[in-house]
Amino acid sequence: MKDELDESATLKPLFEEPSSEHERPDPWTGPKGFMLGGMALPTKFELSQQYFDAANLLIEAVKRDEMEDYKLTNPILFLYRHSLELALKSFISTAGEHHRLGSLADEFERAFREKFSDAPPSWIKATLNEIASIDPNSTAFRYAENRDTTRKKWVPVDGEVYVGLRNLQETMKTLNAILVALNGGRGPRA
Repeated sequence: MKDELDESATLKPLFEEPSSEHERPDPWTGPKGFMLGGMALPTKFELSQQYFDAANLLIEAVKRDEMEDYKLTNPILFLYRHSLELALKSFISTAGEHHRLGSLADEFERAFREKFSDAPPSWIKATLNEIASIDPNSTAFRYAENRDTTRKKWVPVDGEVYVGLRNLQETMKTLNAILVALNGGRGPRA
């Protein structure tokens, strides 16, 4: 095993001070890598779109039979859910530091009514609440269990449910398009 390790990779730090060797004229040329923090700090909404794009990339890998669907269940669901949470918080702009999707759906509805003097389409809140019924506090998709804070223990997701990949992706794309429009139109590339 020692012969298989690239010692140079293990000696170089993961996080480096940026230098001219990291500069590139556009995102498609090298060196490949990314900036973190400082001027590279994304807004909540920009970050939501990164999670959305990542979920779609994983789904496309499943569709191309590059990965088995069941191996990516939780990552795909978590990425979509987190994308929604961040996009909602961006639109609400006064959202607290919690992860309760059901509460965020209520806050979203109030903010939408204030801004447009009308209710958002009912299917939006229904979809958010459907996701919240499985993963109310952003733990079920991350850890495959929900955290019961009252009993201070982990509990499995209630029952079994099927998630159709095509329906999930299309619903998330539609919901994301609406959230993109509400957040000023800065959406994903694809």
